[in-house]
Amino acid sequence: MLGSPLRDRFGVTCRLELYSPDELFTILKRSARLLNIGLDDDAANEIAGRCRGTPRIANRLLRRVRDFACVSGNGRVDLDQARDALARMDVDEHGLDQMDRKLLTVIIDMYGGGPVGLKTLAVACSEEVRTIEDIYEPYLIQNGFLKRTARGRMATAKSYRHLNMLS
Repeated sequence: MLGSPLRDRFGVTCRLELYSPDELFTILKRSARLLNIGLDDDAANEIAGRCRGTPRIANRLLRRVRDFACVSGNGRVDLDQARDALARMDVDEHGLDQMDRKLLTVIIDMYGGGPVGLKTLAVACSEEVRTIEDIYEPYLIQNGFLKRTARGRMATAKSYRHLNMLS
């Protein structure tokens, strides 16, 4: 949020990017070792693919998947246990959670796919405007589920397909 003249004075301009699934796999395997969790490679890949490119979310999901594995299994996390736990936590194969799907469903069902203003969307979803802007919207836009236009937010064809709704 710095102005361009001030930003240019630093000499090095860096951009933050989401982590790749391979990087997240490595992070998850290390975290599993530190937490003394048995984690199969397939399970680590599954979690890495659903954590929105963010190590913090990957580690949170790993701890919750471990909890499910301890209660319903032998404590070692395999692919089936990871998938089952992620499904129980309502995290789908694209990393979308219940609120992500609610935002998209509201845009499609209540506003015909959009455009809809951010404040209206926030009221319809009972969520704060800043939370939608800072938490949910970036991931949905980067992954092609949501478009931000001058007139408002719009669901994309990918959203319709993912939610099994006719466009």
